[in-house]
Amino acid sequence: MAQDKSYISQRIVNTCLRENVCQIISRGEIITAAQFAHNNVLDVQSPHWLLVSHLGEYVLYIPVVESHYMQAWQAVSDAWLKKDKQGVVSQSGFDLWLTTLAENLDAGARQFFNDYIKEAECAVEHRKLCLQAYQEQTAALSKPLYEIAHWHQKLLLSDQAASYLDHPYYPTARAKFGFDKQALSRYAPEFGASFTLNWAAVANDQATLTSAQPDCWPTFAQVGLDASMALTHQLFPVHPLTFKTLSSVDKNIVLAPKSALQVTATLSVRTVVVEQSPDIHIKVPLVMATLGARNVRLIKASTIYDGHWFEKVLTQLAADDPKLQGLYQHCSEEHGGHQGEIKEIAYIVRQYPGVMHDKTLVPVAALGSEMPDKRLYLQHLVDYFYQGDMQRWLDEYLSLLLSVHLRLWLKYGIALESNQQNAVLAFSHLKPLSLVMKDNDSARLLASRFIDSVPDKETAKQRLNQLIDQRILVDDEQALAQMFTTITLQLDIAAVFEAMAAYQLMPLLLLYKQLRKELIKQLDMLQREGIETQYARNFLLEAEYQPAKYLLSSGSLLSKSVSGASDINKFYGNSVPNFLHQNFLIRDRACR
Repeated sequence: MAQDKSYISQRIVNTCLRENVCQIISRGEIITAAQFAHNNVLDVQSPHWLLVSHLGEYVLYIPVVESHYMQAWQAVSDAWLKKDKQGVVSQSGFDLWLTTLAENLDAGARQFFNDYIKEAECAVEHRKLCLQAYQEQTAALSKPLYEIAHWHQKLLLSDQAASYLDHPYYPTARAKFGFDKQALSRYAPEFGASFTLNWAAVANDQATLTSAQPDCWPTFAQVGLDASMALTHQLFPVHPLTFKTLSSVDKNIVLAPKSALQVTATLSVRTVVVEQSPDIHIKVPLVMATLGARNVRLIKASTIYDGHWFEKVLTQLAADDPKLQGLYQHCSEEHGGHQGEIKEIAYIVRQYPGVMHDKTLVPVAALGSEMPDKRLYLQHLVDYFYQGDMQRWLDEYLSLLLSVHLRLWLKYGIALESNQQNAVLAFSHLKPLSLVMKDNDSARLLASRFIDSVPDKETAKQRLNQLIDQRILVDDEQALAQMFTTITLQLDIAAVFEAMAAYQLMPLLLLYKQLRKELIKQLDMLQREGIETQYARNFLLEAEYQPAKYLLSSGSLLSKSVSGASDINKFYGNSVPNFLHQNFLIRDRACR
């Protein structure tokens, strides 16, 4: 447990440095080891120390090292020194760290830090349990890809492999806040257990269905309700944990006494795959928070419609634009249901396209996962599909991601939040790498560019009016650039690069140079089509710093009134050393 706490603590300290929490970077001072006078107090050797003196009647000395990745300075351990009138003491651990940072904040602001300590404690406990699950699942994880017969089994294996790897940037993503030990073992993808869904009957005059329900739905009799209710009600799937809370949601719904439909959790936890119909995945509200205790995984009715809107638009673009044809398929998200705006009573059905069933589907999140043989999952995939040729895979990967997302951004005004979980790669022995898209209800769209990009502008305007969440529509280029950078570049590419370099698959500097080269190549091709690329070139290649999602600040440590964030998942700071800048790529430190 001590090792787990140290690991989570260092992640938290690092994230606080990246997000400049309490201005510890902007108001702190970097000093060298030669300037540091307390070497005998802390058993840590560090070339630099961050001196922080503005938080109160004390000084903090945090051992740091220069970094090329996501922040200019990283903590070298979970320990630091605190100097006050009584002397100099060594401290460590997230509880002391967060308490110290918040010591002189007002009571309201301090409470956010205190609450986050609980989330950190949950992350420690869940990490320990999930590492145990990893050991228990070794046999299943070790099975070679060629021995796995069905596409859906490979996808589930990939999701499970991804679940053991922490989120690259949110320090306590390991915490499924709201899950106890029993819930974790029964409903988390790390454990690979199957379970049955609960059901609620919603009266026809209160239920909204976007299309016919799938054939795999149980009957009313199968869930213990009178068969005649099929004339007056609709069955809604409910996660077992959420089911326990429904008595207080709406007195008009009828809770079914029996569960039905065997499912297994995917990487997203609240999305489950139906075992008897594995092309059907059901997303259900879950009274659990990840990436921040305020980020509860319920379902807003608007996401059902907005997600389907993007499915239709992206599918149409792939059909009409020769440069996008064959690069991606989108899961069908036509069907969903909700009861008004009740976030606990809603669901979305996601159906994987049949043309993907002869491929191996892998979320980007799985690529950097260490398998039982101590190799990355990526190595297994490259061995199987590319005969071990990592360079050939890399060429296809960069070309695929950049050609799709740069084109969507610069030609159509669309930036997708296709994070590591939602960006699914389709591997095949017969065809080049392609993408499977899903869950695009949180995209950003520049309306003026979208309208200009299509022949029928009136129809385009009418389609835009169908979007419900107005945060999707943006007025300037910056919002699209921020999304592309923090999702496609940082999560889907840079995080994979760092894992590859850590396992000595390719030199880090070479990887980033190839990324810059491919990015320029794609921008040049767009420019030759008459698509404006100068803003993107300046933002991506010339800026000294990139934006970073400040997930910890917006999701846990700051109130919305302080952060000003309308969406806690899109609150940015500008603190990432730009790994695409030409000067950055010739620095020695980029090779570390």
